[in-house]
Amino acid sequence: MKTIFLVRHGETLANREGILQGWSNNPLDDTGEKQASALVTRASRVPLAAIYTSDLIRTQQTAAPLARARGIKPVVLPGLREVSFGKWDGHHMREIQEKDPETLRDLFLKPARVQLDAEEDLFASQKRGWETFTKLVEDMESDTNILCVSHGGLIRLLVCSLLDIPIDNMWKLSLYNTAFVQVVETKKFGYRVDKVNDMGLL
Repeated sequence: MKTIFLVRHGETLANREGILQGWSNNPLDDTGEKQASALVTRASRVPLAAIYTSDLIRTQQTAAPLARARGIKPVVLPGLREVSFGKWDGHHMREIQEKDPETLRDLFLKPARVQLDAEEDLFASQKRGWETFTKLVEDMESDTNILCVSHGGLIRLLVCSLLDIPIDNMWKLSLYNTAFVQVVETKKFGYRVDKVNDMGLL
């Protein structure tokens, strides 16, 4: 059996203020740094063969305390990067509501069909994330665990892939900052999602 922990990054100021981050490269705020430090304790029972992050700073800062505690150098993978909100990256949801309420509504109710003028639509993001995820699992040794620090949007898309549900359901899945999704893979039964939005011990 192989176990994969998908962890959302810690809190940023943009998270707290209701700003869509997307590909914006925002650092953790004070709360996010405390959440990252808490991962050391939360993951204390789990041996880790590797730690992976996206290429955005908030995931790397989230992984840093745990990586130091374990003596592991995190591997940065662009495939774990967040989804893009296109022209709305870095904009407050209140501003979008004022300027384009239909797009904001569609983004959360039917995201697969919304047009954001992004460099990458959600289907491309899902494909990119899924290819990265499955390659990591393929390369794992049996009976080992890995931890991937990624983003709320991308992890939700991965869960949609794992559960074979449409992208339009992605925002129905709650995922708090530093909450994790636990996935196991076995040769006999394939993938199984054991935990979603878990804030406890890994």
